[in-house]
Amino acid sequence: MRNVKSGERHVLRVAAYVGLCASLLALFTRAADAELYLRVDHSSTAEYDVLVVDQDFGVASLRDNMRLAGGGLPTTNFSVPSTASLTPTNSDLYAQEGVIGFSGAVGDFQMNVTTGFSSPLLGPEARMDLFNVSFSGGSGTLTIELWDTGFETEGDDTRFHTLLGGTTDGLVEIATYADGDADAFGTEYLLASGIYDGSHTNDGIAFSSDQSTDISVEELVGSYAMGIRATITHSFGDVTSFDIDLQSASAVPEPTSALVAFVLLLCGGFVRLPRRRTR
Repeated sequence: MRNVKSGERHVLRVAAYVGLCASLLALFTRAADAELYLRVDHSSTAEYDVLVVDQDFGVASLRDNMRLAGGGLPTTNFSVPSTASLTPTNSDLYAQEGVIGFSGAVGDFQMNVTTGFSSPLLGPEARMDLFNVSFSGGSGTLTIELWDTGFETEGDDTRFHTLLGGTTDGLVEIATYADGDADAFGTEYLLASGIYDGSHTNDGIAFSSDQSTDISVEELVGSYAMGIRATITHSFGDVTSFDIDLQSASAVPEPTSALVAFVLLLCGGFVRLPRRRTR
């Protein structure tokens, strides 16, 4: 009897071990195949400064790696490998899949807090949201990008909706994109854009925009990527904050909606206006 119970316990231990290994493997596989990217780039560097990949953890910044290796730290024009490799430079701040973040100093920007949201956190719909707060201790330009390569068209024309708002003491240029090759940082289709300049005022400005763009099924079909790009130009002590929401859906009305509209139109044809009596 003891041997039987001992054998059962052994089987349970093996099963638990296999389950743990499978969970860890799934975690690392998801990190390798992640489709959500956040990039932060200062104008003074030759290449990008920060690249975060959703669900990629334990990645020390290249600056920290250089310190640990005893290689010193360059004071200007610090750069990292080409974006083509999509090699992350910083760990994702969030363990939740579908949300990605970075917080820290980049060049003249003493503080940058950036968070991006996408699926599955925002649900099955094709939707992205980019939130940012930036403060600068000097003059410079910072470009922030959020990209997701995991979207699919619905077989019809696709409607893209960009909704944004924020405040700035400097100059902010915002654009949203779609790419038919499903490439991160691909800018095949410009969906919406705007330039908001608060640098000529004493107190800055508040800004907002609501733009929609349709792309035909002949131009965009199958897998595609969506991206949000914001470029911030600051002088000393400037502050910028904004939130950008990008969504896409079929531009063709849902069958149920079209049916309801048809029924209402049909019923309207049977409504008779009261006739005036003639004497």
